[in-house]
Amino acid sequence: MSEPLLRVENVGVSYGKTVALADISLDLDQGGRLALIGESGSGKSTLAMAIAGLLPKQARQTGSIVFPGTSGRPRLGRDIGVVFQDPGGSLDPVMRVGDQIAEVIRAHEDTSWIAARVRAADLMDRVRIPKALSRLNSYPHEFSGGQRQRIALALALAANPSLVIADELTSALDTVVQRHIVNLLDELVREDGLTLLFVTHDIALASERADQIAVLYKGQLVEQGTATDVLGQPAHPYTKALIGAHLSLDTPRQRRLVEINPDSLNVP
Repeated sequence: MSEPLLRVENVGVSYGKTVALADISLDLDQGGRLALIGESGSGKSTLAMAIAGLLPKQARQTGSIVFPGTSGRPRLGRDIGVVFQDPGGSLDPVMRVGDQIAEVIRAHEDTSWIAARVRAADLMDRVRIPKALSRLNSYPHEFSGGQRQRIALALALAANPSLVIADELTSALDTVVQRHIVNLLDELVREDGLTLLFVTHDIALASERADQIAVLYKGQLVEQGTATDVLGQPAHPYTKALIGAHLSLDTPRQRRLVEINPDSLNVP
């Protein structure tokens, strides 16, 4: 049996006396699509940022996160690309978007500035930015919200990573744009043979796009398995409650943040 692309073993994250994650272990195979689901505060974004190596300095992390087929810890950019919920988290507002993408390329490859700019134009074209070549010198504020998220996706793919982490990448967008972005990400992941880990509180999105689902509750991994098994035959009370309350991508966004009353669950 081949080794997984990503292995997370006994990972914990704490901030002082506050435990954000406790003893999380999971594997993600090459080409797999894993959805981390749970309500706000469940620890799913913390786990994603721990994998990406983007936890804040005050966080204390235990356990290990490795790519078994490589030596050392996976590297942000070269091994892992991240798309944030707010593209402002990855785009410099005072730097031309073409230069930002080219800079990422040159940070990980020995190539000329001109060649990197050509690659940047190609990436912008792949993420469906109209007239990509002529928009290289545009600034982030000159694009719509959906276009900025597409450019953030181009940045995440710039160094040809093996794993893409998408942290609630559509939650700040309207429903129609959400669909376009999700379809685009799905297409690019398939074309490049990438592995995808995405964070969502949207059960419908997880059921449509993931082959594996991990459910987090109060910083613990309470259920994990194939999307068919987890959604079709949930074992944990929290998973059952989430599924019972699930809202689709077509539901107005202000009603999509599901919160489960712990008193209704027979869990510690």
